[in-house]
Amino acid sequence: MKKKKAFTLAEVLITLGIIGVVAAMTLPSLVTKQRNKELEVGLKKAYSNASQAYLLTKSQLGVDNINETYTYYDASNGGYIYANQFIDTFYKNLKVVKSIQFYSFKNYNGTRVITQNFGRDYPEAVNILPDGSSIGVIIISDGSNGGRNIWVSFDTNGPYKKPNQYGHDIFKFMIDKSDKLIPVKPVAVDEDVDIEVDELAGRPCSINNNQLSNGAGCSWFAVNNINPDDETKSYWDNLPK
Repeated sequence: MKKKKAFTLAEVLITLGIIGVVAAMTLPSLVTKQRNKELEVGLKKAYSNASQAYLLTKSQLGVDNINETYTYYDASNGGYIYANQFIDTFYKNLKVVKSIQFYSFKNYNGTRVITQNFGRDYPEAVNILPDGSSIGVIIISDGSNGGRNIWVSFDTNGPYKKPNQYGHDIFKFMIDKSDKLIPVKPVAVDEDVDIEVDELAGRPCSINNNQLSNGAGCSWFAVNNINPDDETKSYWDNLPK
């Protein structure tokens, strides 16, 4: 009779052990890569949806320049008296389903926590859309950019789903004097500005920055897939944890 060749129990256990070690080493990397890919796709989708809604809003309102018209500040009334006309129409075209009061999120490198409050220069992405993402619009005077701009903030997977972090699933865009919805990027800080007081100064995006709003300027890098600290590397493959 011919003897049948087979693995011994010891050999099987050793093989399974090796497979387990390899899986333990590679699985976290695969999970992170998949998560980052989902975040990248989420940003592209949110940007596309907002851009389409913006173009529709601009057509419906029939004004030559959205930025110039809706950032007009009436000193006698102490407010942007036309702003709500744009914001309400924009939200309607986005099909906002509900709004929440506030939520907390982290900055780009995860070193500080921001608690969302109305009236602050942080994302008011508290208006929930049908796909679960959220969006918000505020108008601020941005001295570093030479005027007032309409800031549009996305939470690409909404406030109920993590990571809730600047530059990961929370991004800032703006309608500036060019009248286009463009991704925000860092700018030079004025000499007389104290970044320890003005936490949004310079719209930072760097793993080495500790401002509360670090990540506010990450949108341009995310859209173009360029790492803000090393332009030879990709953005989405090098997100800080």
